[in-house]
Amino acid sequence: MAIKTRHKYFIALFSTILLLSSCSDENRIWQQNVIIADCLWNKDTSLKFNIPTEDTVSWYSLSIDLRNRTDYSFQNLYLFLNIKAPNGNTTADTLNFALAYDDGSWTGSGGLFSKYRENTFLYRKYIRFPEKGNYSINIRHGMRKDDLEGISSVGLTLSYSEKLKQ
Repeated sequence: MAIKTRHKYFIALFSTILLLSSCSDENRIWQQNVIIADCLWNKDTSLKFNIPTEDTVSWYSLSIDLRNRTDYSFQNLYLFLNIKAPNGNTTADTLNFALAYDDGSWTGSGGLFSKYRENTFLYRKYIRFPEKGNYSINIRHGMRKDDLEGISSVGLTLSYSEKLKQ
C-alpha cells in the first residue's frame, strides 16, 4: 500500500513540475536580475539596468522582481528608482513593497523549507518608450540601514501590455 501512495505522490509531483515548466510568459520580452553579493546591499550601491528599445508604438508593463531571505529583518522594502531616457531626460520614483504580512508570514513564493522568497511587483502597467535607444534604470534601497541584509537579488521584467483603453 505504501508503494502505491509513493507512486501517486511521484506522479502528482512530476505532473506539477511539468505543468509549471511548460508555462511561460509569452509577453515577456526582456528580463535582467542583479545578484547582491552575500545578500548585503549598501545604500550607496546602485543596481544598473539598461533596457534597449526599438519599438515606440507598443504598450509595455514593467515589473520589479525581488528575492529575499527569510531572515530579512523588515516587513517592507523601500527602493529609489531613477530612469534616464536616451535623450537625457530623467524621472525618479520612490517605491515601497511589502515582503511580509502583518502576522510575519512572507509574501511571494518559495518552498516550505526554503530560506528564500520571490516576489514580482508591477511597477507600471501601461508605458511607452517615446524614443528608440537605451533606457538606463538605477535602483538603490531606501531603508534606514547603510548595509541592508537579506535581499539576494533585484530584477526588472519588461512585457508587452494590452493597449490602454480610452
